[in-house]
Amino acid sequence: MRAFDVLIPDGETLTTLPILRSLARKNVDVSIAVSSKNALSFYSRYCKNKIWCPSPREKTELFLKVLHKIIEKVYFEMLLPVGDCALIPLSENREKLPPHIKLPLATKEAIRTAFNKTLTLKLAIANEVPIPKTFFVKNMRDLRKASKEVSYPAVIKPNQSWVWSGDTAYHGRARYVDTPQSLISVYKSMHARFPFPIIQEYIPGITYSVGVLCNHSKLRAICCIKQHRTVPVSGGWATLRETVELDQRMKEYTLRLTRALNWHGVAEVEFKLDSRDSTPKLMEINGRFWGSTELAIVSGVDFPYLLYRMEVDGDVNPVVNYRVGIKRRWLQGDLERLLTLLTYSINSSEHVENFQKTREILHFLKFVGESYDSLYLDDPAPFLMSLMSSVVGFSTTLLRSRFKKVS
Repeated sequence: MRAFDVLIPDGETLTTLPILRSLARKNVDVSIAVSSKNALSFYSRYCKNKIWCPSPREKTELFLKVLHKIIEKVYFEMLLPVGDCALIPLSENREKLPPHIKLPLATKEAIRTAFNKTLTLKLAIANEVPIPKTFFVKNMRDLRKASKEVSYPAVIKPNQSWVWSGDTAYHGRARYVDTPQSLISVYKSMHARFPFPIIQEYIPGITYSVGVLCNHSKLRAICCIKQHRTVPVSGGWATLRETVELDQRMKEYTLRLTRALNWHGVAEVEFKLDSRDSTPKLMEINGRFWGSTELAIVSGVDFPYLLYRMEVDGDVNPVVNYRVGIKRRWLQGDLERLLTLLTYSINSSEHVENFQKTREILHFLKFVGESYDSLYLDDPAPFLMSLMSSVVGFSTTLLRSRFKKVS
């Protein structure tokens, strides 16, 4: 039986590519399991072993069964889920995995808390970590009361970003509302698929991601990243980000949370620096690798390899210093953002501060001096394939939009 070091079971996830490169460049033997031949990681020269596996998003039970058969036939030292749809069911079914295989995750209870906004925010309250004013709705009476007491614009967020209906996972995003009537209407609509969403005041300001690696709550690596642009426009995956010095309050709040969770593995703790009072307010905890992982790697904090070595060796020396002022642009996401700006009006469901379309377009057109996600001279194919796909999609959608306006 041939042995491999690491199996990434959800290779379609965008963050898979920098993780693959990070490990492969350190001579870690990585296998990628995907349900589509279009996965970017498949085009990488570092992807030496490709395995078919059903999508954890569309066929979760079958994904688990096939994955179990794969790891019975081939020896893997470590299973490294990257996205929510693989990580959550694997966490819940970890006792079914062969005993030798390493799964570098926190406990089930910690994972459940991190991926549940209500539990996360209540943990923050208990540990004196500032959060936006939040309403936890249990019934119609609570909903009507919240609609009168919250400030507008208000934000309605799914309690969990992914929920399962049968064997299929569905993703939900935050919605912005401007009136009590729209709040009640949108809440009811969201509740039908994503039970008991939370209601929060809108926090104006800049979003920061604090990436960490913990060894049973002991900090082993940290990096802070400022988000300049995102897709969707009102907040989501960062398309332009920059490493910055770590705000000591954000560090302290992050440590309080990871210690309370006895966190093990990587996580992203997201804050918004409230422009009204300059206080960092907790937005969420992502208990996995995050979209700007590649920026952290090029800035000196190689989270994937540090995680691998920590699991294999038992521990690693802490890495708390990194280069600040390093910017990285996700061009394909920025192109999607531009498409939104060109083809749709920004309304209450896409709340943006100080929005100016012309300024946003000019920012997009600044190409000189930028560094791009996935673009490496020794491994150019994934970037080129992704860019080509994005340009085709951009052109098609733009033409359809213009045709509808003419007709």
